[in-house]
Amino acid sequence: MRIGPIISLGLSILVGIVAVFFGRSWLNTEAEAARPTPEVVVEEVATQPILVAKALIDRGDALEAVLLEQRDWPVDFIPDGTFTDPSDFSLPDGRLPFALGAITPGEPILAAKISRTKPRDTLAGIIEPGYRAVSIEVDDATGVAGFVLPNHRVDVILSRELISPNSGPNFRPETIVRNVRVLAVDQAFGEELDGATLARSVTLEVTPNQAGLLTAGADIGRLGLALRAEKDVSLAEPVRQVRRRAPVRRPSRASVRIIEGEEEKTVTTPVARAKAE
Repeated sequence: MRIGPIISLGLSILVGIVAVFFGRSWLNTEAEAARPTPEVVVEEVATQPILVAKALIDRGDALEAVLLEQRDWPVDFIPDGTFTDPSDFSLPDGRLPFALGAITPGEPILAAKISRTKPRDTLAGIIEPGYRAVSIEVDDATGVAGFVLPNHRVDVILSRELISPNSGPNFRPETIVRNVRVLAVDQAFGEELDGATLARSVTLEVTPNQAGLLTAGADIGRLGLALRAEKDVSLAEPVRQVRRRAPVRRPSRASVRIIEGEEEKTVTTPVARAKAE
């Protein structure tokens, strides 16, 4: 048997495999080179420098330069009443305005949040426009054991006694005001309070309609508080109207039918008043 033809055949097959491999690689390289490169378009957003808080600014603090910085802000999202430099709101005599409320770091400085005069630390100064301050009496039970503090949010629950002819007196609780802010505990309305503080009254920030509900509720029953979680951002829900129930008028006299043997007569007698519980 001749070995030469077999070796020649094997070399031919090997050369063919190598040719196919390199040919395929070349075709793939050409295809990648011919494929168009996607064009990435980056749209530039127009910005403008505005003045923001560099650190926390508390209510009543003067807007000093060390508390402020400039930051580029998208032009389409710049709120009304912003400033670009502290000199824009400095007073003619060189004095600086004061913050009407807390301004968090990175928050724009707005004209609506600053004042030429230092805000007075009074209860009227912290009530939002359109709202009213109403105080209700609480105790250890109705005041959530004293853990209600200023700026907490609460629900107000009315518990009143209902008298049923069949079952007698019973107490019915119902929520009349939801998600309102606590302005003060007794006479303290600052945020320095901490822990449990047993109080005799709590002042709430409510709408004029809610103020009427609380006043009516205090006349007909007992008001209590339900403390809401700090992360609870749900909106206030509609509440039922508090209606004063008209007093039940009992008859002062009643007719009694008396039968004695074959005789029958009707007499009128006064009705005894119900004993107070």
